[in-house]
Amino acid sequence: MTDPIRPANEYSGFLPPRFDDRPDADDVLVKTWTVGDALTDHSVPEMPAPLSLFFDLVAPAAGRSNATGFAMLWLDRHPHEEPGWRLSIGHVGSEDDLELAVAKPLARLVDALPMANFECENWHMTRPLWRKRAEPVKLVFWGDFAKHARAILGHSDAASFYQPLGAGLRSDNVTSMLPLLEDMLGDAFLQNGMGFEDALHLGIALGRAHLIESWIEAGGSEKESYFRPMKIWHQAWLANALIDPAVASLAMSGKPPMPALDFGNDSTPASRRAALDDVSSWLTTVFFSDEYPALRNAFVAGVQNAVWLDHDLQQYVQPQQRSEILQGLMPYCRWFLAMALYNHLGNLAAGTAREDQVAFYAIMVDALPELEPLGDFATQRDIEQHIIRIDAARAASAFDTLVLPFCDLLMPKRQFDAARS
Repeated sequence: MTDPIRPANEYSGFLPPRFDDRPDADDVLVKTWTVGDALTDHSVPEMPAPLSLFFDLVAPAAGRSNATGFAMLWLDRHPHEEPGWRLSIGHVGSEDDLELAVAKPLARLVDALPMANFECENWHMTRPLWRKRAEPVKLVFWGDFAKHARAILGHSDAASFYQPLGAGLRSDNVTSMLPLLEDMLGDAFLQNGMGFEDALHLGIALGRAHLIESWIEAGGSEKESYFRPMKIWHQAWLANALIDPAVASLAMSGKPPMPALDFGNDSTPASRRAALDDVSSWLTTVFFSDEYPALRNAFVAGVQNAVWLDHDLQQYVQPQQRSEILQGLMPYCRWFLAMALYNHLGNLAAGTAREDQVAFYAIMVDALPELEPLGDFATQRDIEQHIIRIDAARAASAFDTLVLPFCDLLMPKRQFDAARS
């Protein structure tokens, strides 16, 4: 019997749905092999014929096994190692099930090229590895992943809300597929409206994409190949984060259309930064205006402190830069806390605070004891005076784990007329 709430063909409406049977990312195993010999330099080589044949065969073979997964071919661009081909196969299930699903095309490849195990981890463990060294070359899906990807990429409104298509990329381009992979397996975004953490994470995605373009330009052509994987992945994650704001904006009358990121083969760091500036301007015009000061400040803090809030990028920061970033984050941290505390203490006085909010506030006070004297009758000045006493390093350490969830718990979400189900 068909679910009365969901149409028989869930992809037939104005907006496409989220991936319906989203697997827990811990259940998605990603096994990676080194394929062939190390390459002589960092120029992009032709794909070897056996690898091309493998990608022609793998999706039909895995589909016949009723498996759900993906295969990605990438060039290893680690700056301290020789470049080379890597093949990653993702599968919803165990390692034995993975190898069984792709046994025949994998056996052909093993016969044609030398292969060695590189890594076998779940999605959460593999994702940071790719960010630092994987330049994707080809990506294919099978099973439920393939069904969802085909429906999204073939949707009549796809170019309006799906950044790579809106920028003119073909649907079979690997840069088109990466945001979909992230959408199906990465962190869920904008569920039930835009919250405080959503605004911050959108700012982080935009800020780190800007940052990497600056690094590429500063390093010049000599370093470009090392940073290219980071550029591709961060651009993909930003494109994924923009899917839901784009969908929401379709139902907002009188607002400008979302500009596209620059995915062109002939793009430069300057042209990509100009496109990022256009997206930033659009976001501040449509979503992060003075009408929603909490969301606006969270977004700006994310853009300005992308390195501090993105732990994998902190390895590129010198101690002096780290100190400056921390000092730059403190005014936002104090502003966020003041708004959330003023809201929460008012709810306590009115008797309208929820149990989960009260419990979370107790955890906050344990971590930041300077807040303990604040009671139901505290004024805004009392709150600000106590917050100023919090040590910068301890406030920063509590930022991710306590301050942001506390703000998200207390500050109302912005609801949209149109959202993916």
